[in-house]
Amino acid sequence: MPRWIWWALGALVAIVAAVLLLHRTPPATTNADAGVSVPLATVRYGPFAVVLDEAGHIGAPSGTQSQLVFPNAGVLGALYVHVGERVRAGQPLAVLETRPRALAAQPAAADAQMASAQAQAAAVDKYSTQISVDRAALARARHLYAAGVAAEKDVQSARAQLAADEAAAQGASADRRAAQAQAQSADARAALASTALANATLRAPNAGVVTAILRRPGEGVDPSTPVIAIGPPSQGDVTLAVPSGDAAQIAVGDAAQIVIGSERADGRVTAVVPAVDPATQAATVVLAGAPSDAVAGSAVRARITVAHVRGLLVPESSIVADPQSGDTVLFVRQKQKDGGEKFAERVVHVAHEDGTTAELRDGVSAGEKIAAQGAFELLAPAGGG
Repeated sequence: MPRWIWWALGALVAIVAAVLLLHRTPPATTNADAGVSVPLATVRYGPFAVVLDEAGHIGAPSGTQSQLVFPNAGVLGALYVHVGERVRAGQPLAVLETRPRALAAQPAAADAQMASAQAQAAAVDKYSTQISVDRAALARARHLYAAGVAAEKDVQSARAQLAADEAAAQGASADRRAAQAQAQSADARAALASTALANATLRAPNAGVVTAILRRPGEGVDPSTPVIAIGPPSQGDVTLAVPSGDAAQIAVGDAAQIVIGSERADGRVTAVVPAVDPATQAATVVLAGAPSDAVAGSAVRARITVAHVRGLLVPESSIVADPQSGDTVLFVRQKQKDGGEKFAERVVHVAHEDGTTAELRDGVSAGEKIAAQGAFELLAPAGGG
């Protein structure tokens, strides 16, 4: 065989060996074994406040605001209040143009007075006494006629006088009823005009705070047009939309920290609505204690303390999710027989978190040293890559 063929075979074998060497799988190692340098923390057993972080706004829940309307149509004449003003029950808030109503009310009241006077005059009994006299005269004339002292025409004359006076009494009674009916009608017209004049003033149905002015003087209004909105007297309320799972843990009286921008205030839960909105799956929780200068509608964060427990506590930064197994894990430092150290992965179950500290149900013991940060480096796949 020619020498060049041997050379070619030797070169081919060398190339194959090089390729196999480059693709050989390295020995299995872990970053924990490689001694990754991470800061440490100590597992401790102690008290933990279970805190829920919720969102909402300044103000009472929807539905507690009243939008006020005039019972009659007209033109808005004047406003007596401004947004943010506290009002008492019955306080005038606004008024319609009253001149047409006042002009109608004055003659109606005068007509009612006149009709009342006429009814009183008609009520005077002018005929009862006269009819009694007529009856006595008729009886005497009959007696005298029977005794032969008086003539029959005297009896007839007395009878005619009695009939005339009785007819006049009946006419007076009819006039009296008509006068009374006229007086009642005039009183009704006057009352209607007076009510219309009174309805021209919009009054607060209860104590509260003016939250909105919806119409301005000169604009037309009617019973379907809200003019002023009034909210509850307390503007220190905060309304939260809370997930149903969180709402089940919240109770009236729970302490809360209210956060508005950089401002913080202490609050307390005053109401938990026992119903969940089917669209948002959120329940309404109301807090008291918002700052007095907070603007209604402002966004709010609230941290509500719902329980105090004791448990195993670690920094939240020490806990990671293993992307391969899906377990929640942390890494515990362990001493080796040769005096070295390594980090061992432990599966843990988190009971509560507050953004800084986590309370664990199991997986570690108090006093153990764990990787406080950098645990993602310890999760790197064996052999790198």
